[in-house]
Amino acid sequence: MKNKYLLILSFVSSFALAQQTISFESSEAYSLGTVYQQNGWEVTLNSDDLPINNQVITTEKASSGTQSLKISVDENENFGWFPIYGAAKAFDRSYNFVNTTVEFDVFITELDGSTFEFGTFGIVDTDEFMPVSIYSFNYTGNLEVVNSEDYDYENANFTWEANRWYKLKSVISDTDIKFYIDGALIHTMPNFSQTDITGINFVHDNFGGSAYIDNLKINDEVLAVNDVTKGNIKLYPNPVKDILKLNLPNGEKVLNIEVYNTVGQKVSEFKNVDKINLNHLKSGVYIINLKNSTSKTYSSKIIKQ
Repeated sequence: MKNKYLLILSFVSSFALAQQTISFESSEAYSLGTVYQQNGWEVTLNSDDLPINNQVITTEKASSGTQSLKISVDENENFGWFPIYGAAKAFDRSYNFVNTTVEFDVFITELDGSTFEFGTFGIVDTDEFMPVSIYSFNYTGNLEVVNSEDYDYENANFTWEANRWYKLKSVISDTDIKFYIDGALIHTMPNFSQTDITGINFVHDNFGGSAYIDNLKINDEVLAVNDVTKGNIKLYPNPVKDILKLNLPNGEKVLNIEVYNTVGQKVSEFKNVDKINLNHLKSGVYIINLKNSTSKTYSSKIIKQ
């Protein structure tokens, strides 16, 4: 197996965070500038083991809200023969390859620039990375997908255009992976890896142009705080001093609530309540994982005063 992403992803074994929100809004404690070490994100390191430039949180474009992740050329670095420059994040937990759906929005600024790759990976052995569902936006305008552990490609028979948002969705099962764009199925291939998903990466070959990424969802769980305010789930007040109230959509009932700190430790758990007392917690940032009576899960970040 080729360790194609070993340069960028050597951090994975050291990150086991609780569920993080991933839509890059300031309300989620993302700040403008480099994404390096923001909420568990890492970027490619250069030959001096320093993070490359221009992998940033920006307000230049967003598919919703005001901010997104931008991956762009670092002119101090050479172009690569493969897409290995960019940003990546390990999830707080693995997702089963038998039934997982991953969605996010992308925007690429130009053709004849970089080849951009967006998708998920797993870990099969110590420091061995396995591609799971990878979209490859070739600089020619042709879309390919990765179809082997050695990063071979097959044509997805889709031509992409610059300067527009696309909604990508990969539906992963034990037998195959289905690739969707803007709700339409464009390609199906066998699930060659059959590996649980442990993280996501957004990379390029540092040739030219930029890509923007926004609104990551897993298994239709809206992970973004800015989406929470649109009615999926409401946690208030936030920041909170003592009592945090919870309001689920459509009259859903709360079954279980888990509270994690930013190093992945569960610090509280509650059952069958619609408000929780957090006065015993220290000031700081916490992640709320909530499950309703039908086992649908929600996650959000709060600030404890």
